[in-house]
Amino acid sequence: MTAHRQKGMAVVGALLVVAATSLATAAIMERQTHLADTLMGERDRVQAKWLLRGGLDWARVVLQLDARNNAVTLKNAVWAQPIAGLQIDTPDGHRRALFSGLIEDEQGKFNLTRLASGGQVNTAELGALQTLLSRLSLPSELADAIAQRVAQSQTGPGKPASAMALRCVEDLGALDMVDRVTVARLADFLTVLPGDTPVNVNTASAEVLSAVVPGLDLGLAHSLVQERDAGVWFINRANFLNRLNEPKRATRIRLDVRSDWFKVSGEVQFGHAATGMSALLQRQKNAPPQVRWVRS
Repeated sequence: MTAHRQKGMAVVGALLVVAATSLATAAIMERQTHLADTLMGERDRVQAKWLLRGGLDWARVVLQLDARNNAVTLKNAVWAQPIAGLQIDTPDGHRRALFSGLIEDEQGKFNLTRLASGGQVNTAELGALQTLLSRLSLPSELADAIAQRVAQSQTGPGKPASAMALRCVEDLGALDMVDRVTVARLADFLTVLPGDTPVNVNTASAEVLSAVVPGLDLGLAHSLVQERDAGVWFINRANFLNRLNEPKRATRIRLDVRSDWFKVSGEVQFGHAATGMSALLQRQKNAPPQVRWVRS
């Protein structure tokens, strides 16, 4: 009886060893599968980033050609046409990526850098931003918070900067009054560019035009934009002023019909990865546009 019991215990022990080994093997296989998926995902992300870099180079070429061929910057140009779901095959033809991209004229937006100079808020520009925010149904108090944030990032007489400079509109998300929805809303109308850049009247929205041109009501601004987008473009600054009811009121406002600052946004879906990138480009004469910053 004792011998049978010992044999039974040995069998049970062997089964336990087999079960433990199976569990360990399954755990190892699961970890290996997870590691393989991770490596494949990382490989796809790297390749997707290279595709985005290629898209950025394409944007630089398109903008350079536009500068050579056109004296004015228009919304119906090749650079302004968005790309959605462009299929790109790998060299071996076995895999396919989907690319989407967009180039935006940043000089068709309100430049937040103009809100302050030497650490002091510019009251005229602050008023323009307040008008713009009211057009967007956003609180005017937000304009004061943004202006103070811009002023804090600048140095002045005996006053060091107390905050990092804004690089893009998304940086406003650090303000208490701004959430993701507000940032997305503001990104279509605001920008952050070095210096006192003029607004391009050929690409600016009616909301931006009515904010930066004193006394220009939103209704007339919409009429001007509708005529413009129908093909009656502004050939120069004087042409825009002549279409206003009172052109003298905007003689001191920095306006232009050509732009040199553009934002490029792109997204690639490739295999296990989906990644995006945005960049700020600056055109300089006939040279390829310079990349001022890239954000992944």
